[in-house]
Amino acid sequence: MTSTAAALVDVAHGRPLRVATLAAHPGSMERATLRALLAAGVEVVIAMGARDPRSFGERAQALRDARPHVVVIALADRGETDHLALLAEALRFGCAAQRPAPRILVASSDDGAVARATALATPFAAEVVPDLRTDDGRRRVVTRLRALRREGGLLRDEALETLARRIAEVRRSPALVVDVTSSSTSLVRAEPLVPLLAAHGRPLGVGRGADHVVARAGLERVRRWIPWTVDQPTLLERVFNRARWPDAVPTDRESLALEIALAHEALAHLLADAAAAGLGAPLRTAATILLTGRLAALPGAEHALLIAIDALEPTEPASIARDEGDALLALASAVASDDHAPLDAKIGDGVVPAAGVIPVTTSRRSLVRIASAGSTREERVDRGSFFVLPVGDAVEVSGPGVTRARIACGPLGLVVDARPRPLALPVRDAERVPAVSRWYETLGVLAPEVAAR
Repeated sequence: MTSTAAALVDVAHGRPLRVATLAAHPGSMERATLRALLAAGVEVVIAMGARDPRSFGERAQALRDARPHVVVIALADRGETDHLALLAEALRFGCAAQRPAPRILVASSDDGAVARATALATPFAAEVVPDLRTDDGRRRVVTRLRALRREGGLLRDEALETLARRIAEVRRSPALVVDVTSSSTSLVRAEPLVPLLAAHGRPLGVGRGADHVVARAGLERVRRWIPWTVDQPTLLERVFNRARWPDAVPTDRESLALEIALAHEALAHLLADAAAAGLGAPLRTAATILLTGRLAALPGAEHALLIAIDALEPTEPASIARDEGDALLALASAVASDDHAPLDAKIGDGVVPAAGVIPVTTSRRSLVRIASAGSTREERVDRGSFFVLPVGDAVEVSGPGVTRARIACGPLGLVVDARPRPLALPVRDAERVPAVSRWYETLGVLAPEVAAR
């Protein structure tokens, strides 16, 4: 594998892997399955439960149209296999003629359940992994699915996880790596002595995956992040052009605004998937947030900063940095698993904050204390306010509605965010455009005359 960031992005994504899930009942097993699939970086094309209201023929047709490469069947005990009999029959009827035939992964620690599920999976080849509610089960299924995706070398997912772990270890505090590319979106949170949390969404992205973002979010949800009025046909054409030329660098304000909007929605929907898997809250908290991929390639750190703050909606103070040129990520993919010294040395100089952010939770007004070297200032913060303080050093923040913390700022200053969470946008353009424009202008995103259209 070459060490350049461009080669890493092109080579290490791996082949797309379409996965279907058959589940007996919603609940902990369903959440555990989703958590494992998010960690594996696969595309879930259909999730079918025993309570699916469709007829047998409709179920079979849905599975046939999905054309899964892998079908995951997660079972708590042998009794659940009785509820899956009709789903297994629909799978046979719908996918028997598919070539290559889908692989079946049966996840259970109950020998009776495994025996029954394996029989139900006939004539498809079945593999067995432990219960997905256990660490071993999740690790085994992630390893297997990644092996099916791998085309050679290290997957980008694995490099991101290595990078997050080393940042957390070197800095001895929680770290979150946020990655958006042409066809994928990833969130990886690491903390010393704590299992890593990872969510890799495919094919959510701002290039090849742009149409998938629009298909899932809807054109209106993408349009709402653009700080001027744009009609849907025009926006749809721009999305189509992004999918046709996925690696094109935005050269005009309209293209840049669209990329910002697509990144917003890609991250928002990955966070929604993570929340469904029970991972949502931790992925919003980390002392260091590192932006990679297209977020690090946007012209000007202020664009990526706006996306990170609005899409992640961090709940604790954090320092936000960018991996310029994916330099750290390229090094993370190149180092041997037992020798992290080169990467650790680079992290000390390479993770340079662009800004700090302070989320403020208040019903009316709060008094935020900001202490830096030898001085302390107090800022009155009203609910809904969003502004930047020209602070470039490390500061300690505290006050009502603020988690006490010490964070490093950067050239973009210290962002104070007291907007209500979850962040809501007005429906009417007459109210939405001025609100979004103010947020853009606060961070200096795009030109003032454009944001004021």
